[in-house]
Amino acid sequence: MRDPLEESAPQVTRRAATIALLTVVALLIVVAIVSSGSRALLALIVGFVALIMIHEAGHFITAKWAGMKATEFFLGFGPRLWSFRRGETEYGVKALPLGGYVRIIGMHNLEEVDPEDEPRTFRSAPFGKRMVVILAGVTMNLILAVFLFYGAFLDRGVITDQPTTTVSQVVAKSAAAKAGFRTGDRIVAVDEKRVTGWSSLKHAIEARGGKSTTFTVVRHGGTTNLQARLRTDNGKGFLGVSPRVRIEDVNALSAVPESFKALGTITARSAEGLVRVFSPAGISRVSEQVVKAPKKGSAADVNRPRSILGIVDFGSRLTNVGDILYLLAIVNVAVALFNIIPLLPLDGGHAVVVLYEWVATKVKRRRVSVDYRKLVPVSAVAFAFLMVFAVSIMFQDVRDIARR
Repeated sequence: MRDPLEESAPQVTRRAATIALLTVVALLIVVAIVSSGSRALLALIVGFVALIMIHEAGHFITAKWAGMKATEFFLGFGPRLWSFRRGETEYGVKALPLGGYVRIIGMHNLEEVDPEDEPRTFRSAPFGKRMVVILAGVTMNLILAVFLFYGAFLDRGVITDQPTTTVSQVVAKSAAAKAGFRTGDRIVAVDEKRVTGWSSLKHAIEARGGKSTTFTVVRHGGTTNLQARLRTDNGKGFLGVSPRVRIEDVNALSAVPESFKALGTITARSAEGLVRVFSPAGISRVSEQVVKAPKKGSAADVNRPRSILGIVDFGSRLTNVGDILYLLAIVNVAVALFNIIPLLPLDGGHAVVVLYEWVATKVKRRRVSVDYRKLVPVSAVAFAFLMVFAVSIMFQDVRDIARR
């Protein structure tokens, strides 16, 4: 692909751009050294940059392998901040860190290319090589996710599917937060009735919507009673705590199959989440939440989709290395799934075009090329919708941060 903001980007002198880039990097390093609480934020920023560049490196490396000509490899879009040239490729950083791209010549039949370079265009390559190049970015994200899961499991162990009555997170401004719940509290009774597990605790909470309820918790070896007036959400009681799940230690060998298992589980859940978010009901729900913010700590607030701002805001409060690695692994899976949406200019859109051309060529027994002039308007409308949707989610994240 090419930078969609390139033509409208203002000109910036190389000296000024280099100074600006070095200043930003230096400030991030200083903040990380001075404030230990910002180290998680810096780790996430580095992780996101690596995520983007590894994805694009997949396209770049396979394009070189396939004999295609790649003229640009950039992080970001818009005006150039810094770049250098090695051989036929320019590498660098641009002003808007909204992603990255590798420019491979001749991605479609509307692009004019020097006749001498035509054999090295994407469109001239055989089906197999084109498909490998298109899917390489997503593949790199999934491979990176496996390594991140592996590192997370070695650091903190494998999280099982067995929730406990120990609190892992307290939702801000929820009934639990007002009652004084803390991370690590283990709930042992509700209104003096003993709970044996998360299932019985959840049932007791949901049955007490709008009621003042006494929770008996074990904290630092002692027993404490906390009084909470539960909110009602969709007719059920809502406390505002997340359960800590059981964690099992693993060694370097047993962590390998667990990493692939986690990849499969998170991929399935992320796919379900994407389908749910982009369903008519999901789109309607997001629209309603933009106009009227859900109650802080409600189920609607906790379960709504997050933009990169919301993810960074959440991740910056993590203190465990394993938790940060696990979050980055989930983001890698989400990015991979988003990129295979069959919409240009995403990887999935290019893959569908390549597949169609291959099938049509086989059926008609002559070379068939898609007319991109017919695809561009449809893709532009659909992509504009995605951008509006993304901005809506980002707006909610900014609003939540401002309300804190």
